[in-house]
Amino acid sequence: MNIVRSARPTIMDVARTAGVSSATVSRVINGAATVDKELARRVQSAVRSTGYVPNAMGRSLRRGGTSQIAVVAPDAENPYFTQIISEVEQIARRDHYSVTVAHTEDDLDIERECFAQLVSRHVSGVLLVPVDGRRTDLSPLTEAGIPVVLVDRWIEGANTDLVATDNLDAGRQAARHLQERGFRRPAVIAGPAQLRTTEDRVTGYLTAWREAGVEVDESAITRGDLHLESGAAAITQILAAGTTDCVYVTNNRMSAGAFEAMRGVEGAPALLATDDDLWTRLVTPSVSVVHQPVRATSRAAARMLGQRMANPEEEPFTTLLRSRIIERESTQPR
Repeated sequence: MNIVRSARPTIMDVARTAGVSSATVSRVINGAATVDKELARRVQSAVRSTGYVPNAMGRSLRRGGTSQIAVVAPDAENPYFTQIISEVEQIARRDHYSVTVAHTEDDLDIERECFAQLVSRHVSGVLLVPVDGRRTDLSPLTEAGIPVVLVDRWIEGANTDLVATDNLDAGRQAARHLQERGFRRPAVIAGPAQLRTTEDRVTGYLTAWREAGVEVDESAITRGDLHLESGAAAITQILAAGTTDCVYVTNNRMSAGAFEAMRGVEGAPALLATDDDLWTRLVTPSVSVVHQPVRATSRAAARMLGQRMANPEEEPFTTLLRSRIIERESTQPR
C-alpha cells in the first residue's frame, strides 16, 4: 500500500493510500456495515498511516445536525473565559464550523433559557462552563441528543466529558510557592462554597499548609462572589485583621480587586493571584500568579467535543491539566 502524506491529510489522501474511492472511505469512517472487511481493513490502515482525522462536524451534518457548535460561559468580562472562546473560535474556523456564544451571567434561569435556545437551533455540540455544580440541569441538551463537554467546572453526577484544571494541585502549588519564600501566616480569598473550582483550590492550599506544620483553620478563608468588588472587600477585611503575611486569591477578577485595594498599603501581605492576565505584568509591583493552561484547555475541550460528536456512545472522559506558578514581585520575600 502506497502511503500518501500531506501537510493536512484529507479523505482523498486516505482513498489514494488505500486504493479505494472516497465514497468507500466515507462509508468506513461512518461505520457502514456493508463494506467488505478487507476494504474496511485497508481504509482503517490508511487512516492511521496518513494521520487523517475525520471531520466530526461533517459527520454530524450527515446525521441531521447543523454546522454550529456553542460555547456557553458564565461571564463575558472574565478574561479566562474570553480566552477560551477565542481559542475555540480559531479551532472552529479551521474545521469549518460556526460558533454560537452565550453568557449565563452565573444565573441558572438564564442558563436554562440558553439551553432551550440551543436545542431549538439544533446545534451539533456544546462546550459548557456550568453555573452550578449541583443545580445545573443538562437534560434539555442530552435528551435532544446534543453532545456536551464541560469546561473548567464539574457537575456532580453528570455522565459527560470534562476538561478542567487540576485545582487541588493548583492550591498545593500556591501554598508551596509561598512557603518556599518564608511566609507562614496564610489567608485565602475564595469563591462561593458551592463552586467546586475555587473550593478545590482552597482545599489544596490549606492542606499543603497543614502538611508543612502550619496551623490553619477555616478562619483563614474569606469569601467573595468572583467579582472585582468582592476581592477588594475581602482584602480590606484581611488587612484590618493584620494577622496575615500572604494571600492566595482563587479567581482572576477577585485578584484584580484585591490588588487594587491593597496597592500602596505599607506592610501589605504577599499576593498570589490566579491567571496570567495582562494587568498582572503591567502593574507595580508585578503580580505572581497561578497560571491556568487556557490554550491547552480550549484545544483539549474542542478536540473532545469533536470526538464526542463523532462517537456519541463512547464512555465519558475527564482530562485534568496542570497549572504552573509564574513568580513576580508580589511574592518576593519581605
